[in-house]
Amino acid sequence: MLDRLGLPIDSAPPKPLDFPSDLSAVADEDLGHHLSYWAAMCAYAHHKVAILEGALIIARSKFNNEYQSRMMARTGSFADRKVAVESSKAIKDYSDEIAIIEADLKVLKSVVIGYDLKNSAVSREITRRTHERSIRNG
Repeated sequence: MLDRLGLPIDSAPPKPLDFPSDLSAVADEDLGHHLSYWAAMCAYAHHKVAILEGALIIARSKFNNEYQSRMMARTGSFADRKVAVESSKAIKDYSDEIAIIEADLKVLKSVVIGYDLKNSAVSREITRRTHERSIRNG
């Protein structure tokens, strides 16, 4: 789909760059490098979140299809069918797969928030410096 749209794919994260403990001590030239790096990391991580969310949609669809098929194939009361279907290995495996994807997604989203915060901090530092320069230069 990305090829059809002519969009580039973030295939790998950029080389690691440590976030400075004091942005005000970073040279102007290096701030631009930090802004590019953290923006690239945000884009890369958001791309991975989207892929994982797609995998979750597919896993849930497979689970729902299997669940419905097994429910329809069984006879008896609704409660009996439900217990039998939910205790089947295939349904448990699908449930486990969904739980793993959801857990991974939760962790990845927290990492993305961290990248977004770092990117915003660098951007604010650039804005602060630009504002100070404009005040000094009249």
